[in-house]
Amino acid sequence: MELTARSEQVLGTTIEVKVPAEAGWFLPDCFTELKRIEAAFSRFLDDSELSKMNSRLGEWQACSAEMAFLLSKAVEINRATDGNFDITLKNALENLGYDREYSFVPKASSGADDSPQSPQDVQVDLEGNRVKLLKQVEFGGFGKGYALDCVSNLLLKNGVEHYYINAGGDIYAKKGAGGDDWVVLLEHPDDRERAIGTLKLDGLSIAASAPNRRKWAGDKHHLLNARTRLPAQGVKAIFVTAKAGLEADAYATAIFTAGFDEGIALFRKLPVEVLMVSSEDKMFKSPGFAGELFS
Repeated sequence: MELTARSEQVLGTTIEVKVPAEAGWFLPDCFTELKRIEAAFSRFLDDSELSKMNSRLGEWQACSAEMAFLLSKAVEINRATDGNFDITLKNALENLGYDREYSFVPKASSGADDSPQSPQDVQVDLEGNRVKLLKQVEFGGFGKGYALDCVSNLLLKNGVEHYYINAGGDIYAKKGAGGDDWVVLLEHPDDRERAIGTLKLDGLSIAASAPNRRKWAGDKHHLLNARTRLPAQGVKAIFVTAKAGLEADAYATAIFTAGFDEGIALFRKLPVEVLMVSSEDKMFKSPGFAGELFS
């Protein structure tokens, strides 16, 4: 099958979409959808719905149905991961230098948001599309995964059933009739030019979390432990597969930041499959993880 592809910088990363050549006319609509998501939910844009909401802490405020859905999912996943998925890390990230200017210059913490996410911090009224925040929030832990789901749904609604969407290493792919297998490489945590294995995707999402691509000031990176509010230790890389991009992305974030042993215990409670590499090069592969590892 002949394919066509398009890639652009959106959501702070390079996103690539591949479809059959006859469906290439639809690629611009995919990126229109991605830019819509960025405009609404980026913490780096002053006029995004997320930024406006973060500026009004402590009061009930109206929000879009989509925002209410995302916040309710974040609360649900926070509970499911024993607090390891935390959307109230915005200030902690900015204090480490992961700010809208990408200054990567650590700043002194005010201490205002140093406690883990609590039920009071994010309150959602799904029926009334209202939210009350006590802390500023950000969607970096599952934003790319949600974008995969949105583009996937858009393609399916328009009759495109063979496609590949790669959002900076978070991937969703579906094999349609007559299409070749989508085979992805599992990047080596110590060398981005090498791979440790392969995985076939069909109606499945994979999310990879590793600090090696966004690391600064020695040991600083963007994957923070929810309890310490500091860069997580103990894991070099994690690969998580799930039916939906949002779940794969969120659970990869939570398991990685929990640490290696704690992450294995957490995985056993979640609807995902996982491959983890520890900082000591120990490897854990769940029985249902379908990837083939190189010897």
